[in-house]
Amino acid sequence: MDRNLVEKVTKQVIADYSRKSSSPRKIMAVFMGGDRNLDDALSAVREIARAGNETKILITRSAASVIGVDRIKNTTGVSDVIIDDGKQNSVALSSWPDALVIATLTLNGLSKIANLITDTLHSNIVVGCLERQVPVIAARDAVFCSCHPEPSSASGLARKVESMVYDLKNMGVTVTTAKNLARDTSSATGAPIKKIEVTVGTAGKVFSYTPPAAVGPADNCPAFKDGADCASCGKCIEKKPGSVGAVISAGADRVSASAGTLAPGKLANYIDHTLLKANATQEEIGKLCEEAAKYKFVSVCVNPAYVAMSAQLLRGSGVKVCTVIGFPLGATTPTVKAIEARDAIANGADEIDMVINVGALKSGNHQLVLEDIKAVREATRGKILKVILETAYLTREEKIKACELSKAAAADFVKTSTGFGPSGATAEDIKLMRDTVGPSMGVKASGGIRSTADATAMVAAGATRIGASASVAIVMGKDAGAGKY
Repeated sequence: MDRNLVEKVTKQVIADYSRKSSSPRKIMAVFMGGDRNLDDALSAVREIARAGNETKILITRSAASVIGVDRIKNTTGVSDVIIDDGKQNSVALSSWPDALVIATLTLNGLSKIANLITDTLHSNIVVGCLERQVPVIAARDAVFCSCHPEPSSASGLARKVESMVYDLKNMGVTVTTAKNLARDTSSATGAPIKKIEVTVGTAGKVFSYTPPAAVGPADNCPAFKDGADCASCGKCIEKKPGSVGAVISAGADRVSASAGTLAPGKLANYIDHTLLKANATQEEIGKLCEEAAKYKFVSVCVNPAYVAMSAQLLRGSGVKVCTVIGFPLGATTPTVKAIEARDAIANGADEIDMVINVGALKSGNHQLVLEDIKAVREATRGKILKVILETAYLTREEKIKACELSKAAAADFVKTSTGFGPSGATAEDIKLMRDTVGPSMGVKASGGIRSTADATAMVAAGATRIGASASVAIVMGKDAGAGKY
């Protein structure tokens, strides 16, 4: 094979990917008449627009009345504003954007979209975008008016709303919060989002959230910088992690300097970057978030007290925030776990990892285990729920039953371990869990995964997510040595 030709093609792929990933998107933001968490919604649209995306705003008549046209324009900085006067062409408008962002989804808007009622301009545009398979991202904060308290999650009204939200998700809408709207827009569309600097910690210490360097061919390779043939150093893969990531993202399954080398960027797509120790400091959480953004891990997994901080640090990065509930023993009541979950979501959590009631399972009280998971599932509608089985304490039959109960409760994942038990994940347990839940659920391996070889073995056995504190070592092809998480 002509090596020069291969290198030229590789350079072209990297260049094309870099141009594609950095190009702005055409984004239409819709403001309906809701005002709950309005400041967060306005800030999100401002963040999207300031990142260089070509942004239009559609203001419904109710939004013009409740929020005000001038307030929306002045706060977001977007001058290209369309005010619904009943004369606009919905087909033309729905054909324009690369993504549709509903900044303030109201109860009326939710009902119309969920039931495909297209008697308003905005519902027509949403349905038109869905027909074109354009990403639609909606912040649900304003579904209930701020003039009244939100109804109890157990009420008939709340259940009806959750049913309609579920319908939206089935149609492909990303439903999120106003606080996470800019981040989830970036994640769903690849649209650039400008990062922010955040002040956290004691004594006013500033963590500067530095955006990862743009993917491109320069990286650390002098040959590329000087325009020389990349074969001149012979170490492209070792010296060019950014370019390797670009090639993987463009569709390659492997990139290797020699036969059999696993592409590190591929494993990053599986990893929840984890820090759950009791003495974790704010500085350590800041570093965790910075690493997660740099290496593009799926999420950070932190204790509930650090959810708000992590959500703020990672806003716009595309990295999600995961937290743990009933952790690490799983011995709190279903009510307490549900309250924990709701509080975590209110603070910005995207994913919830709950610990199963291990004692109830081992006692054969399967109904209590099921109710425990269902209580958290009810509190986390619209979010990813993973059920930690703590497999080290379970027999084979109990592992199977725990998986079956998790599936019956409509959880999204089953997970092996807390990392605080006697032992962690094994490939044997992962295979058993995968065989039990089938292809419709995720399986997360956690506990004791410290090297690329460990992670690869778990994925080969059927894991679709990996929880690890040694994440950086894993994606760099190293072994972090002994450790529980």
